[in-house]
Amino acid sequence: MSVDYHVHTFFSGDARGRILEYVKIALIKKLEDVGISDHFIPGRMIGRLDEPPVYKKLSDYVKKINEAKRKIKSAIGLKVGVEVDFIPGLENEIKNVLKGLIFDYIIGSVHFIEEWPFDHPKYILEYQKWDPVKLYEKYFMVVQVCAKSKIFDVIGHPDLIKKFGYKPKTDITDLYVATAKVFKENDVCIEVNTSGLRHPCREIYPNKRFLKMCYEEGVQITLGSDAHTPESVGMDFDKALDLIKKVGYRHITIFNGRRKQLKEV
Repeated sequence: MSVDYHVHTFFSGDARGRILEYVKIALIKKLEDVGISDHFIPGRMIGRLDEPPVYKKLSDYVKKINEAKRKIKSAIGLKVGVEVDFIPGLENEIKNVLKGLIFDYIIGSVHFIEEWPFDHPKYILEYQKWDPVKLYEKYFMVVQVCAKSKIFDVIGHPDLIKKFGYKPKTDITDLYVATAKVFKENDVCIEVNTSGLRHPCREIYPNKRFLKMCYEEGVQITLGSDAHTPESVGMDFDKALDLIKKVGYRHITIFNGRRKQLKEV
């Protein structure tokens, strides 16, 4: 069983390709589900971005995915997802925008520390202003608040802060364990995301040690490529599946109408 629940189309503004182009590649790669999860960014943060999302309303976005779903004449599942940029303090705005819309799953991701879009290469010099340990503590604090918000089904790329290779030289095991416990306590699934292999960290999100701690805490997982082009759907999933099996996982989580189901990998 293999699914890709983290796929961005032209709706995201920083990606290219239309929904059915992604479905076509997912079929070639023999995925059983592909989920469209374009970005929703709280209004306060739009001005910080070079390429904000192109859709005006999430209702239009959901409608487009459902229209594409009706055109598919194959067995592959096309799921309606969204990736929300989580900003502490904007929980009510996020809830109000999502209210009344029918999704299969909602991903909560942390891309901002305060107003710094830390995963954007344009702002990479900001890392030099931080002590790595304090930066990781700040990042994982926000990730924990994201999980505790009860808004999300999935936490996206849970150690994204390592994207450009900036890592503490000291042991941060306690930070990983505390975060894994928060995931379990709040019943959120985490995403094993292969896009880190395409960035300077050259590592799947989350790393093996963090993933092992999530496994030991009983945190469920799903899969995502973070594709921004159709060709990237399911990329490096052989490596992801190898990693999760080595850690101990034998099942991944699939979603339908925000209900979870475990499937054997």
